[in-house]
Amino acid sequence: MARNTREKPSFSEAWIMSTGAGEEVDSYLTEGGKVSIRNSSDGQVDYVLHPHEYRLSAEESSVLGDVLAALRAETPPPGAEADRGYMLSQARAAMPSGATTDTSMEERICRLAVRYTVGYGILEALLEDPHVEDVYVDAPCGRNRVHVTVNGISGFNSVVRCRSNILLEEIEMEHVVSRLCQDSGQTFSEAQPMMECDMGVSGARATVVGRPLSPAGTALSLRRHSSRPWTLTRMVRNGTMDAEAAALISLLVDGRSTMMVCGPRGAGKSSVLAAAMFEFPLSQRLLALEDTRELPVDAMQSLGYKVQSMLADGGGGTGAARAQEALRVSLRMGESALIVGEVRGEEVRTLYEGMRTGRAGSAVMGTMHGESASTVFERVVHDIGVSPEAFMATDVLLCMSLSRPRGTQRMRRRLDELSETGSAPGEFHPLLENGRWARGLADSRTIRRIAAAWDMGADEVMENLEARRSIRAFLSDAGADHDDALSPQWVRIANDHLSTAMASGPLQAEEAASTFAELFRRRTGGS
Repeated sequence: MARNTREKPSFSEAWIMSTGAGEEVDSYLTEGGKVSIRNSSDGQVDYVLHPHEYRLSAEESSVLGDVLAALRAETPPPGAEADRGYMLSQARAAMPSGATTDTSMEERICRLAVRYTVGYGILEALLEDPHVEDVYVDAPCGRNRVHVTVNGISGFNSVVRCRSNILLEEIEMEHVVSRLCQDSGQTFSEAQPMMECDMGVSGARATVVGRPLSPAGTALSLRRHSSRPWTLTRMVRNGTMDAEAAALISLLVDGRSTMMVCGPRGAGKSSVLAAAMFEFPLSQRLLALEDTRELPVDAMQSLGYKVQSMLADGGGGTGAARAQEALRVSLRMGESALIVGEVRGEEVRTLYEGMRTGRAGSAVMGTMHGESASTVFERVVHDIGVSPEAFMATDVLLCMSLSRPRGTQRMRRRLDELSETGSAPGEFHPLLENGRWARGLADSRTIRRIAAAWDMGADEVMENLEARRSIRAFLSDAGADHDDALSPQWVRIANDHLSTAMASGPLQAEEAASTFAELFRRRTGGS
């Protein structure tokens, strides 16, 4: 494609723009098309997508046009217009006889016809890229390219903000908003110029704003949930944290600690919280309270964990009132670890009151905006009004950071701080120093509490911690050749192995790590 040109097929209202050559940083294939990540001469990073449907042959495009025309001419029965399964069957029925002998191409054409009638068009191709985290369409959409943030490019632990080669026409934006309204049952107008809803594609969450809130027209933001559940070992592998930190978080979770994960937006708070959930023993019941389905409830249930999901926006009233009521209900649902997707607003007081009186169950974990342990304390105590004594129910605060190494466009996520609350309100003691265990960790208040609960000495807890570190370092290294080593399944196997070793007598870290390595090689066929 020549520079300063654009193209689109007749069935789409989204343009593919030329971007020039640029230095290619990475390239890969997705379900939606071929992707190239390039450093542009103007200092930006370009995300260049070549959707499969934009490269159909003339014959294939003609067949797709016939199927689309048939679907658009049909009047589906009530409710079926949003049913992709129904529309797919109709697309197959509309496929011209003998149009192609390639059954896989025939199926692709039928699925594309569904995408461009009851789906979200080219936006679905973006969301099929597992590296994409966010998609932004600024108003006016006809003059601003779609922007994306991507993660894991070239194997780096970084978030890269990119300018795409996609430009949406106003009619395409209208179609997207119409689909969101139909799928969610919400309304969007000048009287109600903001809408938030689940998209139903790749687990994405959509936020739409329009006039008069957005004077230049409709703008769209999509947050895509990870298709692979995060684990602490995966975060060790990509450099978000060291094996020492992952082992300590695992121990804290198993030791039923109350933990708050803080950091700025986009720092990976929810991902760390989700990863930590897999460190609970199978015997522990969990209540997951969130306003958007991001926590890995389904994945945990499939592995045998006992998890009950609760949505804060599942009832009537305002968002704040729903969150408050959902939290009150969760505190009455029996002895369980409580996982709160995001702790904020007036419900924080309810949560800390439950923690202080013991009604919050065996452990509490959640995320909160804040740059450090001290800023979280200031916000909770001075801005929200929780008493300093109630805040002391928090055992540890885990703080994530988001930085730009050497001023580049790559945003690096990193565990920056893990501290326990001290003996006085507002006092914190680091459990990690430069990613490694702090000196005197065995004498910390949290380690002593876990040791007492487990009926062992602090030195035995530290031996347990060393075994966790060795196993997580092994799994992280094994992930170079076996991506499955970084999966939740192996987290569970590792923790079960450690639990069995603990039940057999005093734990020896070196022996536990060695026998686990043998177990891994035996199950994966490694040498």
